[in-house]
Order: sequence, then structure tokens, then C-alpha cells
Amino acid sequence: MTTDKHAKRAARDLAAREGISYTAARRRLAGAVDQEPRPPVAVPIASTPCPEGCDGTGHPGTACWAWRPADATSTASWDVRRAAELPGGRADQVMRRHEEARENVSSRWARFHAWETKWLLALVYAMLTDQRPELMPDRARLRAAVEADDLAAVDALMEPLDRAAARLMTKVPAVWWGEVKPRIDAYADAVESDDRELRTWQEVDARHVVGRLVDQWRRTWEPTVRNASGVLEAPGVMWLAVKGWLDALLVDRHGGHAPGARVRFGDGRPAVVYAVEWGEDGPPVAYRVRELEPGAHGNVGRLVPSLSSDVLVPAADCREDTPCAVCGRTAGMAEALCDGCAPRFGPV
Repeated sequence: MTTDKHAKRAARDLAAREGISYTAARRRLAGAVDQEPRPPVAVPIASTPCPEGCDGTGHPGTACWAWRPADATSTASWDVRRAAELPGGRADQVMRRHEEARENVSSRWARFHAWETKWLLALVYAMLTDQRPELMPDRARLRAAVEADDLAAVDALMEPLDRAAARLMTKVPAVWWGEVKPRIDAYADAVESDDRELRTWQEVDARHVVGRLVDQWRRTWEPTVRNASGVLEAPGVMWLAVKGWLDALLVDRHGGHAPGARVRFGDGRPAVVYAVEWGEDGPPVAYRVRELEPGAHGNVGRLVPSLSSDVLVPAADCREDTPCAVCGRTAGMAEALCDGCAPRFGPV
């Protein structure tokens, strides 16, 4: 956060506490400052990215240029470089893989809204890497993977971070409002109050990126949108989408049932996977599923998820549904036919 932003926040707090105007609070705080700000110092930077572990002895008088995925040679594709760039590039790439894989018309609207949600995944990545530095991939191995244009190797190095994010995010409202959101709020407070001196331009750039994400988080919960009743309310964010992206990414790597897959319990009851629960490593350990029930409102003849059913089932108790005897897709209303091939019928 910039010094000016700290001054604005302090002025607002003083104005609210003393009952004075914001301008008067700024004047009072400005008068209390008895030291002149230090002028900026220009430091030359190395002309090319430094090798890993560089201590600056090879280019005296200039600052090191730490390698970033954006500095990769032209042999590395755009997707690989973005997948290795934290926090925003990785979040954008994970979102694109999931949303662009959909081909139906209705998904275009979901993809449009997903573009407005990917910043939340970037903020989660930033929070986890700040709080748990061991989740950061090894820089030398990451650089080698990017230079080799190996997306699978980049994903393997990023998996601990992806898995930690998938375990943190949720689709359960009580968990989101009671655990996840307060944790992100606390991180945002820590970022805004962080006044450590920044020594390199990379640190300044990283602080700026995280600061913009925190600003977006704050704006998300400010009542700025007027609803149909004329009441201002917060715009919010599609936090459910982030969990779905991460689950699909890890299922593609480790196997299992992705969100939306049809499964059956041990007793044969059909259900649809709503979210995936992950352990420290390996395939899914459990699934959060919703049981399927016959449709009754405009979707008669189809099985639809029950909105009142949200069951956590061990992975061993979920088996894949039988394929349709006609088209090979997942079976639906009838035991051997999918929703599209099953005969339609209405209430008698």
C-alpha cells in the first residue's frame, strides 16, 4: 500500500473519531508530520535477467534483475508463461482452461461473469504464498519448465499451491461466510497495514499487484449497487466458481469425478457431484454431491439436482453412472438412457 493510502485511512479514522471534516483531519495530520519525506533514489538495473542465486557480484553497481515468466524466450508459449506467473497469470490460465472447454451456448454467459471473478483466485494465491512461502514453486525448476515450454511441468510445480487453494475454497455458504471470507478479510487488513520498506522494483511491483487485488476485495463488499427495491447492496463475487475451476484442474490431473459428473451411491441412488474434497496429495478423498430427483416444473421426464440435498460422501462410495445405451453419455431418468434419449412424459 502507498503512504498516501495510509494517510487517507488515518484521516478518515480521525475525522470519524473527532467529528471533524476529512479536510481538517488531513491538515491536522499533515501538521503533525515533522520530517521531510526522503527523495526517491534511482538505481540502475541489470540489462538481462540474472541467473538463480545471483548475489550481484557479477554486475557491481547495478541491482539484480530477478527472472520472471514474462522474461522467457520466444520459445515459451503464452499459455505456459501465464500459467507460471503468480498471482494473476496463473488465476487467468486456470479460469480459461475450465470456462473455454465448455461449448454450449449458456456457458457463454457464465464465462463472461467468470472474467469478473478470476481476481478472487489471484487474491487467494497471493494470500497463500504470503502466509505459506513453502507453497511457492522452486524458481530454478520453474524457469527450466517455462523455457522448455512444458505446461505439464509447470502444473506439477504449481500443484501444491493449487491444492491448497482448492482445500481452502468451498461451495458451502456457512463455510464461506464463517471461515473463508473472514480469513481473506484478515489478510486484506494485514496488507493494508504493511509498511515494510521495499528494496527492489520487483517488490514494489508485487506490492502494487496485491494492493489492487485487496482494493477490489474491499469494493466487492461496499454497498454500491441499488437493487430493485432501491436499497444499496454490495455487488459480491461469484466465489462458487473458483472452487469449481480448481476441482476441475486437479481432477484432470489425478482422476476422479469432476463437478457436474453423474455418480451413484452404493445403493444405486443417482446423484451429481457438486464439489470435490482433497487431501494433502493424490486423488479426491470425498465428494460433496446432490441427489437427483424427478423434475416437476418444466423439466418433467428428467432428473434434476435437489437443491435441499448437500451430502458429503467418501470417494469409495461414489461410482460412475452407467452410460446411455443410445448415445453413450451418462444415463438419466431411465436406467439405460440419458436425459436426451429418455422418453418425455408428463403428469397423468
